[in-house]
Amino acid sequence: MSTRPLPPTSSGRGVLAADATAGGSNLKQRVLSAVVFVPGVLLLVEVGEWTLYALVVVVVGRCAWEFYRILEQAGYRPLILPGSILAMGVCTHFRRLEQGQLTNDALVLQLMAVVLILLAWTLRHGGVERFAANAFLTLGGVLFFGLLGSAPLLLVQAAGPGAEGRHLVAVLFICIWLADSAAYFSGRQWGETKLAPMISPNKTRVGLVGGIVGSLVPMGLISLLPSFSPLALMGLLLIAGIGGQIGDLVESAIKRDVGVKDAPALIPGHGGLLDRFDSYFFAFPLAYLYVDMLAIFEK
Repeated sequence: MSTRPLPPTSSGRGVLAADATAGGSNLKQRVLSAVVFVPGVLLLVEVGEWTLYALVVVVVGRCAWEFYRILEQAGYRPLILPGSILAMGVCTHFRRLEQGQLTNDALVLQLMAVVLILLAWTLRHGGVERFAANAFLTLGGVLFFGLLGSAPLLLVQAAGPGAEGRHLVAVLFICIWLADSAAYFSGRQWGETKLAPMISPNKTRVGLVGGIVGSLVPMGLISLLPSFSPLALMGLLLIAGIGGQIGDLVESAIKRDVGVKDAPALIPGHGGLLDRFDSYFFAFPLAYLYVDMLAIFEK
């Protein structure tokens, strides 16, 4: 290995010093963005069901759009705008189903229509070349973001009338963010053994454990959720925290597969909305399944 010093940058500092400064600047951006971003999201969740609904639809639509843009950079031709709109529509329909405004048969018919329309539209839009890949990537994005993204709305309905459903969604958001932050800082400080180097070289086993511990911090908010025993809430937070880290790995795997580092930038220091909400699309569906299972066993 060469022992020559690293060349200076244009400002006269070594590359390592420049990287450290860049890392510190990025961390500062992340913190400043979070100071605005986190209270804003929690406010939208707690104000009422319509503001929560608006938040979910925007997140689903924007994340689907960023996903399709990533695929486009890799040479695919997904239906970016139609796919994003249909993902928001699927999310809305699942909310209507949970509210009793839509029957199971009607939902199945509408999903069939979505599949057929997307197949025909993709053929017209992109032609025969890579038709199967383009069609099923578009369809996969609609179902992934539309179906999994609707979980917070389903959770609110499952929790019953009153504010507890919105409190539950807010607590889960806090759980996801604390798990993500704890994983980031513990892995950065003490992590040595890589968790999944082929998927995300920066993630460590220490970070995984730190994230799991961080996910339990919202136990202090149990007074907001009178329907949950301490043990039930602990199980919910653990599932959401672990699910969020799986979601992070899945997004990393997608970007690594197509050779893209970040989603289209939106939030300073965080990249795109998909980079900020990758945990959301696993944590909330798993939390919904957990709450549903609790309700079944309590009957």
